[in-house]
Amino acid sequence: MSVFIVETDKAGLQKFYEEIIGKFETYAPVEKFDKYDYKKVSNLSECNPDSPIETTMSLKPLFFPKTAKIMKFQEDSSGTTLSETDEDPLAGSRVILGVKHCDARGLQVLDQVYNWDYIDTDYQKRRINTVIVSTRCDKAGNQCFCTSLDYDVENSDAHDVRIVNGLDGKIYIQGVTEKGEKLIKSSSIQQPASDGAKDELSKHYKAFDASFRLKMNYTEVNAKLQKLFDSPEFETVSSNCISCNTCAFICPTCHCFKISDEKIKDTGVRYKSYDSCNNGYFTLMAGGHNPRPVKYRRWRQRSLHKFVYYKERFGMNLCVGCGHCAISCPVNISIFDVVNQVSKIMQ
Repeated sequence: MSVFIVETDKAGLQKFYEEIIGKFETYAPVEKFDKYDYKKVSNLSECNPDSPIETTMSLKPLFFPKTAKIMKFQEDSSGTTLSETDEDPLAGSRVILGVKHCDARGLQVLDQVYNWDYIDTDYQKRRINTVIVSTRCDKAGNQCFCTSLDYDVENSDAHDVRIVNGLDGKIYIQGVTEKGEKLIKSSSIQQPASDGAKDELSKHYKAFDASFRLKMNYTEVNAKLQKLFDSPEFETVSSNCISCNTCAFICPTCHCFKISDEKIKDTGVRYKSYDSCNNGYFTLMAGGHNPRPVKYRRWRQRSLHKFVYYKERFGMNLCVGCGHCAISCPVNISIFDVVNQVSKIMQ
């Protein structure tokens, strides 16, 4: 991991952002209806890189779009002709500002499945051509529990540039990767950090870690859930779910999708769109059989996939502790509460 750190203040940070926006295609959190979503910006006044974590949407759609064309087809008397779709608007060189570290970690989790048995070249191009600038949170949100999971939040390399608020108005900009270090060196912010910067960054993290309302023993929960496939508690914890799929669509790591064809006369387009294992039709087979016809089975799948199955296959869990599912759920279901409540029956 890079140790390249420069020191500035709030005015210097604003200048750093402005220079990035002036030089590169830039995405950042833009407010609309009291929520922040990542949009292309041309001026710092259009966005807020320090947007609150509770109201900032995931950057997942910039890498795994909600709906994307994957193929065109044309039918005539000689048969069907397939062709490529239009140029990918998300594959160009770009910088994303204001990314929360849990959201950036979500991309590392998605990297595992997109580099698995099939390489998604569209996803890979978007990842390679993107520089992620992350602002480390000063305080945990009410639904956050990232420090309870199986990754090093303090020394995370999920982003390229890390921005940390220090004491006395100091702001540290750290290059975490080669891409990040190159981005910083291309700016006018070049004052080296003081000798005590590393200690100050560590103190900042300890204060952040102490601010969490939610904490879990992930290793213990993981071990217990592996033995609780048949637990009746899944029916209890899922009873209020209305199967709206909001939790999956807003999640930084959920990656279920469906394929659909839309055709007008002899011309059509094949689309890849978000789907969810909480959808009652997700596992419906052509013959009419559905192995998960009731809510508790779907919630069991979601919970065990997040905290057991993905870990077994890829060595990391499928949850980054951002809490957005709980924040957005219309009936206040929290994955943190679900897995903890189910695992407690082992005590």
